[in-house]
Parts: sequence; structure tokens; C-alpha cells
Amino acid sequence: MKVRTQLTLAFLLLAILPLGGIVLFSYVTSERAFKRVAEEEAGQLVTAIGSELGRLKAALGERVDDLAPLPLQALGSTGEGAEPGPATVYLQLMERLSDMVDLVDFVEYGPEERPDSTLLIYPSRTLAEALGKLASQRDRYGDDSGISEAYLAATVDEAVRRRGELDSDEQAALAAREEQARRLLGAELEEAGRRSDHGRAVLRVHVEPRELLERAFARLERQEGDVPFALDAGGSLFVQDPEQRRALPDLAALFAGERDLELTRRVTADWLLVGTREPESGLTFGIARPVRQSLREIRRTALANFGFGLGMVALASLGILMLSGRMTRNLRALTVGTQRIAAGDLTTRLQVRSRNEIGKLAETMNRMAFQLSQNQERLLEEERLRQRHEAERRLLEVENERKGRELEEARLFQLSLLPSRLPSHPRLELAVFMRTATEVGGDYYDFFPGADGTLTAALGDAAGHGARAATMVTVVKGLLTARAASMDLPLLLEEASRSIKQMRLSRMHMAVTLLRTDGERVEISAAGIPPALLWRRATRTVEEVVLSGPPLGSLAAARYQSWSSHLAPGDTLLLTSDGFPELRDPRDEMVGYPRLRELFAEAADRSPDDLIRHLAAAASDWTGGAPPADDVTFLALKAR
Repeated sequence: MKVRTQLTLAFLLLAILPLGGIVLFSYVTSERAFKRVAEEEAGQLVTAIGSELGRLKAALGERVDDLAPLPLQALGSTGEGAEPGPATVYLQLMERLSDMVDLVDFVEYGPEERPDSTLLIYPSRTLAEALGKLASQRDRYGDDSGISEAYLAATVDEAVRRRGELDSDEQAALAAREEQARRLLGAELEEAGRRSDHGRAVLRVHVEPRELLERAFARLERQEGDVPFALDAGGSLFVQDPEQRRALPDLAALFAGERDLELTRRVTADWLLVGTREPESGLTFGIARPVRQSLREIRRTALANFGFGLGMVALASLGILMLSGRMTRNLRALTVGTQRIAAGDLTTRLQVRSRNEIGKLAETMNRMAFQLSQNQERLLEEERLRQRHEAERRLLEVENERKGRELEEARLFQLSLLPSRLPSHPRLELAVFMRTATEVGGDYYDFFPGADGTLTAALGDAAGHGARAATMVTVVKGLLTARAASMDLPLLLEEASRSIKQMRLSRMHMAVTLLRTDGERVEISAAGIPPALLWRRATRTVEEVVLSGPPLGSLAAARYQSWSSHLAPGDTLLLTSDGFPELRDPRDEMVGYPRLRELFAEAADRSPDDLIRHLAAAASDWTGGAPPADDVTFLALKAR
């Protein structure tokens, strides 16, 4: 067999077999690694579900303890002579349930020995809000309100039933709901042992299982396609999206017989399933992660790599054929060259490995080739570095361009939230000024004309800048637009603060001043914003309107004050955010509120537009023309 043939066969044998082994090993290890990582991630999600369910159950238990001291028996009375009345008790129950109201189906209270007389109390935010308003009207107007305790009790009766009053269908439906909740929780959430006039009293909180699971699943930070599920002891399946139920395999059969607390893993052709079962309730919950597409991609990648490797082997085979032909030619040339050297032809150059003069010549040539190879590698490395730096530069330019477009879109969106023009009022002159510290600021102003001829104005300062502040401005504008022109200002601030708090906008709040005037009288209410300044033309003095109250969204139960006064012709009001008083000059000295009063007094007798220009010029002079560190906004109003 020729040397050329031997070299070719040896190359094919040593190339294809290792290639196949490497590709197979890579496929197997990749698949195992993918499944291991997927199982670990799913296991962490299952643990998170268990922790969240445990937290919610513990929180519900705490709510039961909070409800125990309440005189819930008053909810069964008519309201005449009851202290406290049913409306008061119902409002206290709703307040103590707090954020768990959506999880509670109903609250049961009554004597243990007479279950038919127990009260079934259904929590309702709408009813609680109506009761609160009725009670507020009664407290404000007394007997003239026409709202009696009996009327409030009759209103509460809409949410209270006695178990014995239910018909057979209602009792059957109630029993089914109680059994479903018991399968989920494993035990009643109750407080027993309190003595009442009727004997031993029992207090139970009945939970809505779907709401509990929805809240536990909603807090998961899962991958796209992950399906959290729950199986009760009876094998009933719960998932958030009914469409996902048809795609899942028979989970009840897959997890049948598992009784321990350890994570149980199941793998089908399409799904990786990780779940655990609570021994107390028999509830099985877990995560179903789709793996079919990922495994298919792993196999497709392995086949592609194998095909690419075969292509490289074929290409290398052509090279080895050419190389082997060259080697055999060198062998023939070695004989001829040796004869030429023996004849004295020292110009012959042969590429062979030997210890004679020709080998030394080949060694010198190899050394030269080695040096050329080193130079080439250095040049290639320099070229790779240049290309990498160029690619990084281009990526940075693209990213900066994208961020610039996003900031411009956010800026235009924020500007669209502001009034396009100032409202006109026969008794008022208006002017506004806003300068943001970044492309997207956090300050906000708005006007809401009323049908009775009044004008309500708002000036706000959201915490921070950028997209988060713009989001807060959007939320507050939506809350104010519907009711700002007609609702009592302190109540409007309270409702807005409570609504923002319920949205769970983490660490996001907004300071706001609300002003309502008809040109002769003015009312102001504020939430954590600098005092309003009022210049009296008759006395040429400046008054500060200081009102306490936390920013919107910082406290769910915040209370706010209001201030009102007469407006004489020529009197001027100035509302401002904290950006102007906190401006710093090059020496790091702030403008401060005393200097703001002085600047306001200097120009308060002018028109609102002139006053605004005076303050804006003072701001620019103070910073030396540098952009402000915070948004600066003024709203000036003058009685004609």
C-alpha cells in the first residue's frame, strides 16, 4: 500500500471517530445539563410557591386573631341600641382584613353548640365604602342626615346571612366551597373558645382557594411558558389559564402516590414537571416547564455540528491528499536532490527532516516558517482586537441611539399629559413654567374647570426622574381627571393616596398641591409639597400656606388638611415644586424658602407671566446658567 494511501486512511480513521464521539458526548452532556438546570430552576419556583402559600396562610391566621376581639354578634342585630352598631363593626372587620379581603370568601361567627344560628359575613369593598360615606354623613349632620343606625344595620344585612336561613341549594353550594377550601388549606382558619351570651363562640375565616392560588402564582418570577399548577387531594387541577390545562398531561396520574415533602420530578416528551405535596392538606403544587422545543434545538444543534464536522473532514481529506502527494514528491525530490548535492548543486532546496546537510537546510527553512507563523499570529491578533473594538464601538452607538429615541418618546409622552393651553377665567390670570432636570422629568401641573364656575388647579412633584416619574405622573393624572373638579379636596387626596398605595408601586410617590377658586375665594389642600405663597395687595405682604400631609402613595390611610381664604383683586398665589428652593449655586449654597419669598414679593404685583419670568431668570442667575439638579415648576394665579 502506498504511503499516500496509508496517510489518507489514517487521517480519516483518526478524524471521523473522535468527531462522532465528541458530538455524541456534547449532545448527551448538553441534554443532561439542560434538564438539570431546568429542574433546579423549577424546584426553586416550587419552593417559592410553598413559601408564598405559607406566608398567605400565616397572614390569614393573623387576620383571624385580629378579628377575634371584634363584637361580631352586633352584625346580627337591628342596630337599635347596639354599641357599637353593625355598620361600625363591619367597617372594623373590613379594616382588619386589609389586603386579605380578596382572599376571604366569607367570615363565619356564632355559638359552637348552635351552628344554624351562626352568621355568614361576606366582605365587600363596595359595601364598606358606601357604609363609610353614610356614617360620615351621619356624623357630619347628625339627626338631620336622615340616616339612622337601623338604616345602617339594614345596609349591613346585605352582607350578612345566617346559616340556618340558607335553602338546601345554598347549603349544598356552601358545603362544596367549604370542602374545596379545606382540601386546599388542610385546616380551618378559626379562633374558638371566646365566651358569649349564647355560650362558646367560634370564629372562622373561609378562604377563596382560586384567589389564594392566583396570588401565590402571581408573585413568581418564572420563565415564559412555565405553568404553575395545583392539585387538591381529590385530583382537581388548577391553572391560571384554562387554555394551558388542555396542553398539560394527566398530572393527577403522574403525581399519584407521592406523600413526602421532597420535590418530585416527572419528565414527559413535552414537559418537565416538578411538584411537591403538603402532607397536611394533600395539596400538590408545582411547575410545568415545556422542554420539547429546547430538546429539539439541542438535537438539531448536535446534528448541525456533526454535519459541519463532516464537511471539515472532507475538506481536510482533500488537503491530506494534496499533502501526501507533496510528501511523496519530496521523497522523489530527495533522491534527485541528493544526487545534485553530490554533484555540487548547492542551490537545491528540499523540505525534509534529516540530520544531513539537506535536513539542516530544511531545519533552517522550518525556522523561517516558524518566525513567519509567529508574525502572522501577531498580526491576526491585532486584527481581531481592532475588529472587536470596532464592533463594541458600533454597538455602543446603536445602544445610545436607542436610548435617545426612548427618552425622546418618554419626553413627548410626558408633555402630552400637560395641558396644551391654559384655561381662561373671567376673574383670574394664570401662568405656568416648567424646566425639567432630565429629558423626562417628574413635575406635573393640570387644570380642571368646574361646572359651577370654579377652577381646580394641581401642581405635583413625583419622586425621582425618568420613566418611573413619568409613570407616577400618568397615574396621578388619571386619578385626578375624573373627580378633581367636583370632589372635596382633602377627600380627593385621601382617595388618590389610597389608590396609589393599593397599586403597589414600590418606592414611588408624589407630592401634590390642589387649589380651587372662583376668583373670590380660594381653597388649598397639599400632600407633602412646599407651602403656597399668597401676596396680599392691600397690605403688600406675603403669607405662607403651610399644610401637613404625606406625599400620595406613601401611606394608605393618610389624612389631609385644607385652607381657605378670601381673594381680593390684585392678590397673587404662587405654587412651586421643591426644585427652585433647592437650587444650588457654584458654591453649593441653596436658594432656600426665605429667598423665594423675597423674590416672589419683588414681582408679585406684576402680571403672572412677568412674575414667572422674574423667577425663571433668578433661577438661571443662581445656577450660573447650569441645568438644575431637580425639576423646577411654577404656577402663578392672580385675581383680576
